[in-house]
Amino acid sequence: MSKSMLIIEDDVVGRDLLRLVFEYDGFHCSQADNGAIGLDMMALQTYDAIILDNSMPVMTGLEFLAQVQRLPPHTNVPIIMITGYLNRDIQQKAEKLGAYAIVEKPYDLGELRALVNQLTSRVPAHAPEPSLTPK
Repeated sequence: MSKSMLIIEDDVVGRDLLRLVFEYDGFHCSQADNGAIGLDMMALQTYDAIILDNSMPVMTGLEFLAQVQRLPPHTNVPIIMITGYLNRDIQQKAEKLGAYAIVEKPYDLGELRALVNQLTSRVPAHAPEPSLTPK
């Protein structure tokens, strides 16, 4: 079963690059060019991971994170925020609002891929424990 990712990024070139890389890694990728569209998409589908830009029109990444806090618990999905303007204030706010990681642009695609793979290879909290006894 393929994993799904939502890429929320207003820069078309950056968004398409992320889509190509993660589709190559086996993800089904959906895209949004701002946080408001991303929230609407989350109402229609669940995702295994979200990559979220911070500086976008309509709704910033931090505003998106604040809105996600109000969604039902089943929408709890790991979010990696990317930003070209990382400072202590943004990092603290993003962490407080539940971002799993904050990555500064320009980012290393290898490191971003490793981070996403680490997040999406975890066994979900609601999954049954594997049986250790042979059947």
